[in-house]
Amino acid sequence: MSIMYLYVALLVVMFNDLAHGQTCRSNAPRSDCGYLGINQQQCESKGCCWVPAQGQPWCFYKTTPPSSYQVDSVTSNDLGVKLSLKADGSTSTQYGELITPLAVDITMETSERLHVKIYDPNNRRWEIPSNVSPIGNVPTTAPTNTLYKFNTAKKGEKFHFIITRATDGAVLFNTSSSDQTLQFVDQYLTITTTLPGTESLYGLGEHKVSLQLKRGQTFTMWNFDTATPDNLNLYGSHPFYLDLRQTGKAHGVYLRNSNGMDVTYGDKYLTYRVIGGILDFYFFLGPTPEAVIQQYQEVIGRPHMPPYWALGFHQCRYGYPNVEALSDVVANYSSNKIPLDTMWTDIDYMDGYRDFTLDPNNFAMSKMTQFVEGLHNRSMQYVVITDPGIKIDHGYKPYDTGISKGVFVKDKNGNMFTGKVWPGAVVFPDFFNPETAQYWSDQISNFYHSLLKFDGLWIDMNEISNFCNGECSSLSKSDVDDDQLQYDPNNPPYKINNQGSNTGLNIKTLDMDAVHHGGLLEYNTHNLFGLMESIATCNALETIQGKRCLVISRSTFPGSGSHTGHWTGDNHASFDDLYYSIPEMLSFQMFGIPLVGSDICGFIGDTNEELCSRWMELGAFYPFSRNHNNKDARSQEPYQWPSVAAISRKVLSLRYSLLPYYYTLFYKASRAVTDIPSATVTRPLFFEFPNDATTHSIDRQFMVGSGLLISPVLQQGATSVDAYFPKGCRWYDLYTGKLLAVTGGATMTLDTPIDHIPVHVRGGSVIPGKDGAMTTAESRQTNTKLLVALDGDGRASGDLYIDDGESIKPTQWSFITFKVGGGHLTSEITDKAGDPMTVPPLDTVRVLGINGHPSKAYYNGETIQGFTFNTTDHVLLLTNINADLSSSFKITWE
Repeated sequence: MSIMYLYVALLVVMFNDLAHGQTCRSNAPRSDCGYLGINQQQCESKGCCWVPAQGQPWCFYKTTPPSSYQVDSVTSNDLGVKLSLKADGSTSTQYGELITPLAVDITMETSERLHVKIYDPNNRRWEIPSNVSPIGNVPTTAPTNTLYKFNTAKKGEKFHFIITRATDGAVLFNTSSSDQTLQFVDQYLTITTTLPGTESLYGLGEHKVSLQLKRGQTFTMWNFDTATPDNLNLYGSHPFYLDLRQTGKAHGVYLRNSNGMDVTYGDKYLTYRVIGGILDFYFFLGPTPEAVIQQYQEVIGRPHMPPYWALGFHQCRYGYPNVEALSDVVANYSSNKIPLDTMWTDIDYMDGYRDFTLDPNNFAMSKMTQFVEGLHNRSMQYVVITDPGIKIDHGYKPYDTGISKGVFVKDKNGNMFTGKVWPGAVVFPDFFNPETAQYWSDQISNFYHSLLKFDGLWIDMNEISNFCNGECSSLSKSDVDDDQLQYDPNNPPYKINNQGSNTGLNIKTLDMDAVHHGGLLEYNTHNLFGLMESIATCNALETIQGKRCLVISRSTFPGSGSHTGHWTGDNHASFDDLYYSIPEMLSFQMFGIPLVGSDICGFIGDTNEELCSRWMELGAFYPFSRNHNNKDARSQEPYQWPSVAAISRKVLSLRYSLLPYYYTLFYKASRAVTDIPSATVTRPLFFEFPNDATTHSIDRQFMVGSGLLISPVLQQGATSVDAYFPKGCRWYDLYTGKLLAVTGGATMTLDTPIDHIPVHVRGGSVIPGKDGAMTTAESRQTNTKLLVALDGDGRASGDLYIDDGESIKPTQWSFITFKVGGGHLTSEITDKAGDPMTVPPLDTVRVLGINGHPSKAYYNGETIQGFTFNTTDHVLLLTNINADLSSSFKITWE
């Protein structure tokens, strides 16, 4: 009987599937039905298909012959075209009814940017407000000489659009596949583009993956508090990718949508599955990778210019027990002569983990005031953490004030939404409420003026993180009974691959029917919380302190980089995470957040002497450089081991000597003009060498700007590293100045004893610098130095930005351009505000790769007395020049 029953049941399932047109279409793009480790029996018991295939999900949903849209009308305009779509045949899909009609606006916004927006013309759906995450300026006249062409289906045809590169006809985005079609359902929007299969894709964060994305993976975007597992959705969402073709030309694609989504990268396709909002695409034509990111930033906003001190070294730990421990750390850095700019404190300093308070016993106000004043007297800084959860505690001013102003997120019944984090039961600020920014600024101001003169803020737990799955109150219901809602935000028909197992959307966060100001649902706004908190926090700090803010946020979204930096969260003390810190850092450069770094030596677990040595070497080149770990792990300040202390002195001295170069890169990335071709600080090798196909997959080396190549040791026990040197230029050893015996396009094995990280200078570069020092303030007072690395024609160029290091809108600054050729170096102020900056003079010039044997050098015609030429390595060293950087000058050698 049981066998007959199973047979009949199977027939019923088969006939039901056939009746609804459901089949296992293995040749179509697949929607992942499984999870990590699923087997065939488990897959088929879910009613899904099991067909092993390289680079695709083995367990995938059955598909219905896809409903599609037909073009009903086409209307051209000065900026592009507008289409009206209607459902072609049945409107029924496995995830609901197709919305019909649809509108499609294709707008030529600039010569390099095309905008395609697909939406419901009759009912306004959720879209990200432009005051939260910006949009590009829309022109009034059509751009000329566009780098793209587009075509669409004609009236009566199945809808599709195709974007090509105008110069070579390369297809960049193509939705005309017959196997997959546009579907636009209330809680399920999907669209697929075909790919050539030879492209390299990057982006689609935030995930801990290799820099070059691998086919067969689904990238889920849903902000989530987790300890950085491999290829699962992490703290931020960035629906942007850069596509680099074998020709060396790149383009970018940005889906401006904050809803949860899966993006599946298949063998020759890319499929979006989004659970709300609209399909709002921007296409950036580059054609260089750096140009793509510049164009992307014109839409989402240029990066924030950090204060100079933010580029120094930072020390933190979750678990410093009291203010005396903080003082000991600072003293130990000083006695070991290890540079340190900023001390940080995790939640330990708070009274019962309440924001904007001090523990009266372990971090008493009088002692903390003395400690912070001591830091400031030494030109050092202090940063504290704050979390969004405000403890429910009558008599606690941040809570009472927030209640009176009505600025907290509410549940669907209009009550304060109750969550739980470190202080216990909490409520959360609603940054969509126009009153909340001022409320938040007031709390920060009260803390700053009444308790502690901190210098920056570290905002954590802002995914939003919650120790409950949804509301922590028994009054919370999972069913939505609000008649105004036409869908169930807690149970969407399509389950995104949250945490690799289709985990519910409210796991470790808010319920999706939590309500923000204006009736906005958490379902739509979840991924925006970190961005909105960053905006409010940076604005508050700049108002209160009157100078550039430093904010470091865990949760991010497109546009975050205009207000905050980012650290990559709760990483692990392992060589694997040492490696992953590089692709994470480089991805965030593409996401428009250049001030980024990982917890040096690892946050979770015990580090060791070798790992911490190698991590200090690598971390010295992160844009944001901070040692930080967990209270349950061993202490890992670099002075804990004499060998690590010695290594740290060496690499941090080098970092501080290079800060003028880093600062100039940040200025060029932040400046909202196109005359300075830069958008990143650190960058993948392929950004500089897109025509060298070998660079397309390299993520164990990276560039700082265009001039420095970093090749760290990332394997335990290694005493050498295989470093690739791209084609087309000279390379010099930074430490010795020697020209490498490699013409480019070759891999060399470099010796890397435990105290060495290879750094090479690209021929054609001028790198500005200073002397190494214990703090950035001290370093800024030292004389300027230039490192000149000549290319094969004896030429080089570079630049230097100088301001006061902290003003929000400096009224006095200089941008200096250096050019080298024909045996001379010229310096010219090519842009400035106010009178030229008075700064320490240029003292030293080191020139690498000189042909011939110069014997004399001159500064504006006057003989330079400090002259040394190494005939073996062809390195010229000029010292005691005393060149005035506030005016143009010329240095020659002969």
